[in-house]
Amino acid sequence: MNVYPCAVIREAEQSCIATGITTPDQLMDTAIDRLWYTLQHDPEFSARKIERIIVYAGKGNNAGDAIGLAARFGCHVQICAVCDPADFSPATRRQYEKCQNRPQQDAPPAADVLQGSGCLLIIDGLLGSGVTGPLRSEYAAMVEEINALRRYHPNSLILSIDIPTGLQADTGEILGCAVEADITAAIGCVKPGMLVDGAEDFVGRLLCIPLPSLPLPDAQTAVVTDPRHASLPPRPYSFYKNKVGRVNIVAGSVGYIGAAQLCADAAVAAGAGLVALYCKEEVYPILAARVAPEVMVHPVQSYTQVPTDSAQALVIGPGIGRPCIAEAEALHRLLNNFCGPVVLDADALNLAAKYHWHIPETAILTPHPGEMRRLFPPAASLSRAETVRRFLQQTPCTLLYKGARTIISAATFPYLIYNSTGGPHMANGGQGDVLSGVIGALVAQTADPICATRCAAYVCGLAASYARAASSNPPATPASALIPFLPAALKA
Repeated sequence: MNVYPCAVIREAEQSCIATGITTPDQLMDTAIDRLWYTLQHDPEFSARKIERIIVYAGKGNNAGDAIGLAARFGCHVQICAVCDPADFSPATRRQYEKCQNRPQQDAPPAADVLQGSGCLLIIDGLLGSGVTGPLRSEYAAMVEEINALRRYHPNSLILSIDIPTGLQADTGEILGCAVEADITAAIGCVKPGMLVDGAEDFVGRLLCIPLPSLPLPDAQTAVVTDPRHASLPPRPYSFYKNKVGRVNIVAGSVGYIGAAQLCADAAVAAGAGLVALYCKEEVYPILAARVAPEVMVHPVQSYTQVPTDSAQALVIGPGIGRPCIAEAEALHRLLNNFCGPVVLDADALNLAAKYHWHIPETAILTPHPGEMRRLFPPAASLSRAETVRRFLQQTPCTLLYKGARTIISAATFPYLIYNSTGGPHMANGGQGDVLSGVIGALVAQTADPICATRCAAYVCGLAASYARAASSNPPATPASALIPFLPAALKA
C-alpha cells in the first residue's frame, strides 16, 4: 500500500464523490466490507473469540467505519460517543441506526471476558487523519479511558480505524495523548506519520485496507508491503530442483549450532531446490544429525573450501561466531567472488564492520539496530528512514533494516519499503536466522534481491502470526515455531 499525506487522500475522496464515482455511504460501506474481510483472514485476529465490543465514536465518518464494523460481529456492542447520535455525520448516523436495529446480544459478565477465552474488542473511531491541533478535553479523556481499559483487561484488543486518535497523520506528533493500538487498519493509504520512529508503539500492527476506486497518484516515496507485493511467480510445470535454485549456507560454530539449523531448515521450508550447509569440522557431527534431512551438510577445515560457483544464492553469518583473521578474510573473499546474491547476517555483519569489508552491489545486508550502528556509526543520531537512505548512498547494496517496522530498500531502488507483518511476539533469538534462510531461498528462486527480501520479511511475519494463533496468541513465538508455517504463509 502506498504512503500519502492526508491532503492527497482527502482530495481523492472528494474527487470520487464530486464526479459521481461513489457516494459517502458507498465509500463507507466499501471500507467496512474490506475491513471485515481483512480481519476475518488475519490469522492472529481471526483466532480470537470476540465476546464484547466497545466502540469509541467521534462525530465524523471515522466513527461510521467503526460502528459499521462492530455491527458485523454479532456480539454485544456498546457505543461510547462524544456527542448525541443526532450530531453524527449523515453516513455515520445511518451506520449507527443499522447497528441499533440489529438483534442485540446481552453483554457477557465482565468476569467472563477477563478470565475466559473470549476477547474484549475496543474499536477506536474517535478521530480520523485530519486532526492537527491538541485534542479537545472530551477526546483526550476518552483516549485515556481506552488506554486504561487495555491495561485493565488482559484479554482486550484495541483496533484503531485509519489512524490512532491523537497521532498526527502527517508528522507522527502526539497531540497531547494518543491511543496505544494493537492494530491499526489504514484505509485507502498509509499516512507518513504512522511510519516515523516511535509511532509504532501507538500504531501497533498495520493492516492495509485498499480502496481501489480512489484516484491516488502513482508518485511515491515509500510503500507498506501488503499481500499484493509479497507473491512469487508461479512455477512452470517443467521445473526441477536445479531450476528452483540452490542455496549455499555458511553457518554454525561451537555454541551456535541452533543458528545454522534454523537458517538451513527455513531455506528448505521456503522452497529452495537444494540447500547445502558448510560448517567447520568440529560441529559437523552435531549439525548433520539435527538439520532437516533434505539439507546437505559439508564439513570444511577452512572457509576457503566453500565453492563460489555451485549455487544461485549464498548466506553467510548465522552462528559463525568470531573466526580468526585468516578465516574472516576467507569469508570476505567468498563474499566478493561469489557469482550471485549473498545474504550477510549476524556474525558476518560484525566481521564486515570490524574489518571494513568491501560490500558488493550483489550483497543483501540484514542488520538489526546494534549491527547497523557498528556498520554505519552515524545511524546513532539519524532516524531509521534517513539511516537507510544515507547508508545506501555510501554502500550500494540491498538492505533490510530490522526493527518494529522493518525497512527494505536498495541503492538503485526509488523508495523505501516498510514491512507490515510480525510484532513484539517475535522479539527473541533466532528470528534473524530464519529470515536469512528464507531470503536465501527466495532470491535463489527469483534472482531479484528486492522482491525476495520484501517477500521474505512479509512471509516470516505472517508465519509468526500463524504460529502464534495456533498457540492461542502467547506473548512470545519462538523462531523454530515459524518454520512449519512458512509454506502456508508463502501460499497465502
